[in-house]
Amino acid sequence: MKFVITFWDKYAAKYLEQIARLNVIVLILIYLTITFIGYKICGETSLISDVHHFIYYMVVTASTTGYGDAAPTTPQGEIFTAVWVIPFALGLFGLSIGKGAFFLSQILYRRYRGKHMLTLKNHIVILGYSKTRTAHLVRMLQREEKGRREIVLVSVELEENPFDDSIHFISADSFTEEADLARANIREASCIVVDLDLDDATLTVALFASTLNKKADLVANFVDEVKCRILTQHIPNAECISGLGTELLAKSVIDSGSSFVHSELVSAHKGQTQYSIKVPNDASSFALADVFMSFKVNHEATVIAIRKAREVNVTINAKLDALVNPGDQLFYIADERVNFNDWPSK
Repeated sequence: MKFVITFWDKYAAKYLEQIARLNVIVLILIYLTITFIGYKICGETSLISDVHHFIYYMVVTASTTGYGDAAPTTPQGEIFTAVWVIPFALGLFGLSIGKGAFFLSQILYRRYRGKHMLTLKNHIVILGYSKTRTAHLVRMLQREEKGRREIVLVSVELEENPFDDSIHFISADSFTEEADLARANIREASCIVVDLDLDDATLTVALFASTLNKKADLVANFVDEVKCRILTQHIPNAECISGLGTELLAKSVIDSGSSFVHSELVSAHKGQTQYSIKVPNDASSFALADVFMSFKVNHEATVIAIRKAREVNVTINAKLDALVNPGDQLFYIADERVNFNDWPSK
């Protein structure tokens, strides 16, 4: 027994591993060629006289079906079949089934492992996965979007989708590899969220993502305010989430209860929440007062800010006579997102 193990480890295993690396089709062709020549030498003309019959015989033999309608008739043919044909046929048959099953499983599980190509449009792409933040972020987005936009998570750490099938998943080798981000169809995304553990990586990936899609809303999470300023210098319309914890702490000291108000405004689970809506391009310019009461009376919503089209800054608590133009963005507080259609027409 020891001799067999030593022989296997020292000689057989090495050569069998090299054979296994070869293409299965090449191995089958080599095997069929040797078998054909062997049967010809043994005088088994009935087995090799017709190509279709020869292939049929080999498949039946390899699959161990053995109908009995074809068999070697000479002693040397029987020995050749027992020593070469059957053992190697069984091995190749098992190898072919194994390779085929592996190939099929790779195709079937490509989506689950994030190796597939997405064709989504107007979707949200999240670059980076954090155990403490991403799950909560995804739940909030799902509740807010309600199927309006699909969500795609791109991760370099994970090999499988941490969420259910409602969240698309792409496994990437690098966030700065264009081919990986192309599988998330990042060029057609309407929003890109960059949330990595290191600010330097967040800055690099955010800048790279913006070169692939300049039209998408870019949101990046930083700890260091300096990195946030660097990003906005290069991409003025990028939204940086940074340092809000300290500011909110100070505000709560000055005005008690501020943290509770802030929590309610950003919560997607209960209470009044902040939303936004874009003024349609076919609407006419109007004063804020023209829609302010309509929001409140018809939808129990309160307009709190205006953001002019193609501008970064937001005007909080704008005057009622403030001019609102098509393409501007109104921010409001409401229980649910408002489907507002009472715009002044041209």
